[in-house]
Amino acid sequence: MRVTTFPGTLLGVKPSWRRAALAVLIAAAAALGYGPGVAHAADWCGTVSTVDRPAVLAGNPVRVVYALPADGSDRSAELAPQISADVDEIDAWWRLSDPTRTLRFDVAAFPCGVQADITAKRMQGSSAELAARGPLLNQILGELEDSGSEKYLVFYDGPVADPRLCGQGSGSPHGGGAAIVYLAACTSIDSAAVAAHEVLHMLGALSGSTRGCPDNPAHVCDSTADILYPFAQGGPLSSHLLDLNRDDYYGHGAAWFDVRSSAWLRYLDAQVALSVAVDGPGTLTSDAPGVLCTSACRSEWNAGSTVVLRAEPAPRHRFVRWTGACTGTLDSCDTTLDAAAEVRAFFAPATFRLAVSVGGRGRVTGPGGLSCSNRCTRAAVSHRSLALRARPAKGWRLRGWSGACRGSKPVCRLPMTRASAARAVFVRR
Repeated sequence: MRVTTFPGTLLGVKPSWRRAALAVLIAAAAALGYGPGVAHAADWCGTVSTVDRPAVLAGNPVRVVYALPADGSDRSAELAPQISADVDEIDAWWRLSDPTRTLRFDVAAFPCGVQADITAKRMQGSSAELAARGPLLNQILGELEDSGSEKYLVFYDGPVADPRLCGQGSGSPHGGGAAIVYLAACTSIDSAAVAAHEVLHMLGALSGSTRGCPDNPAHVCDSTADILYPFAQGGPLSSHLLDLNRDDYYGHGAAWFDVRSSAWLRYLDAQVALSVAVDGPGTLTSDAPGVLCTSACRSEWNAGSTVVLRAEPAPRHRFVRWTGACTGTLDSCDTTLDAAAEVRAFFAPATFRLAVSVGGRGRVTGPGGLSCSNRCTRAAVSHRSLALRARPAKGWRLRGWSGACRGSKPVCRLPMTRASAARAVFVRR
């Protein structure tokens, strides 16, 4: 895990510059037609929630969190428009830097469109307690749900020990992490620029590289305009570059980790569709957000993604089988999406009623200890073939079956695709 900080130079950023820069970014993104989900910087019309809403985009999301101390005043409603605008600004800036990529922020559908899904997190400690325990980054990471595998962009609304510490970031290329923006610090520095800087650390920028500054390997020093320069330079996010010359951490093509290949980015030029259908009462989910389906649904994934689908039957039902890109009867399936794929899951009642009757002298035996010489019923596992065997008494023979079984052979196989009744008739030899 790499922990980094983003100290500011306390250079002023005029609000008018920020609005103008964001307008230029959004207009350019729309003009270039970068595909679905282009940031639109719509006025905030959503609500801040304490629980995560269903995912709109498939794949590993960067979750957006408003965090505050236990004794802090909740200003989430007041600050949500600014947080949402920062997310839109980073999205548009990233697309302009690389038209084929953007961060996969966790977004939700609101009346005015798709915007950041902002969740509120009240920390367990007071402002004083949090300050006494050590680095806020570690405490925030420790309290975030699933912090071992999830990535978060956190806007922390509480006092900080050093007002010049704009933010911190920590994360590994293939695991969890967090990017923290300290709202009470560096108030004259563009918060979107701070967030973009820390997000790159959260994604694992410069992991395994020797391209960092000689005395600060988590940052680059070849240009003050690079977003990963150690010190905040002021100005809007649009004045910063995503890896000058593409030789340090993004699009470099060298042996060390390349942020451009991160699973937390959406590959705008390489999306493939996964179409899912459900037969019967049950739900399909995926390991990464994207599939939560009880009938039919469609989602788009980065080409080459491996998606783990899980089949969850409704009460008193069972999962029977997969068809399409998934096969077999296990309740989970791994499928690699090199191209568009279709998957169908079949659910059925857990059991069907099996009724057996006997005419004459003999008995019918079957699985589960079934041994019937008159009339009996059993609950049989649905859609699982079973064998009934007619066993005549001494001096008797099987004349034949009736009902769900036919013929005169001693063994009858039933697929149990529905409730079934079978009768064996024995006669004297």
